[in-house]
Amino acid sequence: MRRALLCLAFLLSFAWMNAFSADIRQDFPLAGTMRLGPFRLRPYLQIRDTGYDDNVFLEDTARVSDFTSTVEPGLKLLTLFRDRVALALDERIDYVWFAQTISQNHFNNLAKLRTDLYLKRITLFAELDALSFRERPSTEIDFRIRRYENSFGTGIRYERPRSSLEARVGEDEFRYVSGTEAGQSIPDFLNRRERRLTVTGRKKILPKTTFLLEWEGREIAFDESGRLAGDQVKDSAARRISGGFECDPSAFLHGTVKVGIESLRPDAPAREGFRGAVGDGTLLYRITGVTNLEVRGRRGTGFTIAQNNVFYVDTTYGATLTQFLSERVAAEAGTDRERVEYPEETQLCNLQAGSCGAGGAGLVSGIRTDDLRSYFVGGSYRFNNQTRVGLRLGIWERDSSFDFLNRRRKTAQVTYAYNF
Repeated sequence: MRRALLCLAFLLSFAWMNAFSADIRQDFPLAGTMRLGPFRLRPYLQIRDTGYDDNVFLEDTARVSDFTSTVEPGLKLLTLFRDRVALALDERIDYVWFAQTISQNHFNNLAKLRTDLYLKRITLFAELDALSFRERPSTEIDFRIRRYENSFGTGIRYERPRSSLEARVGEDEFRYVSGTEAGQSIPDFLNRRERRLTVTGRKKILPKTTFLLEWEGREIAFDESGRLAGDQVKDSAARRISGGFECDPSAFLHGTVKVGIESLRPDAPAREGFRGAVGDGTLLYRITGVTNLEVRGRRGTGFTIAQNNVFYVDTTYGATLTQFLSERVAAEAGTDRERVEYPEETQLCNLQAGSCGAGGAGLVSGIRTDDLRSYFVGGSYRFNNQTRVGLRLGIWERDSSFDFLNRRRKTAQVTYAYNF
């Protein structure tokens, strides 16, 4: 990876010898923004997920239901300097409210900052993301936990009329704060830093279709406390190569699909690694002028809190059918399927069966596999280009190879969105 970083540094220094090119206003459109001095603003407000949740804590037996709502104001800010430099900020703060289970009330925050410098055929960019959420970070964690993610990246993009080549180097930091006795061990398993290099090539093969080829390398370093049994750290190295295509939003079929091969190798030789197919994609097919079908899927790895395992393999797919009943009214129905597989035997605690001390009846061992299903129906009404309201009814289920982890949840939610 060091050689790749040196090559990227050479390209960055070479870029300064070029004068302008790419269309900055296409990458940073000003439509729908308000002017305030040198800045363009677009504030917005969402009141979403307002309704009923029949299993707030995702419990199997002592289920708790409540009414909930999320208020999310946000601001997008953009400024352009002589069509050569762009600076964009996206700030979002939301407050999640529960009527009775006030211990679950919390704030979330997401901030994104990006700057681009446009030269002749070359664009230099840098981006900074900061996230603070108190939500369930994955399907294996059933309670809300505060997590902080900080990401910094910089890179270079070389563009020609029908092709481009982009290289990005970055570092991501993940920090978890349990806040509950049950989650005290989570930071030890998941706190880490990831350094990555991503190289992406694109080639337009049809007027509205672009082929892409991408390679990514990651070095993952966990905190010293993030150890497995036998005092072995979970530090790993990952490499991925994938190919796919991007379809223009104006095409009858639009979206992005990438499929490839990933290799994840833990530094501890005794631990099993992963080598296999990965990918992700979302495609929207316009069946008729009033009917759309969206299909989506993803397969990849994630780091786990399960004992004796470094990672899990997550395979997800689903579809949504949308029918426009009039110019303003739309109905939808959809489903998602997900399977989470753990490669090595793990041990879990079932307090309902007894003590989880050494040799206790509550300690259960085995290979864990979770199958998750969700179904939803809903509708929306668009008052105008700025305002929309929607209703969605949903069911979520998890069936696990450990029966005491089976869960079921029903929700009824209303969302109101307004763009100033």
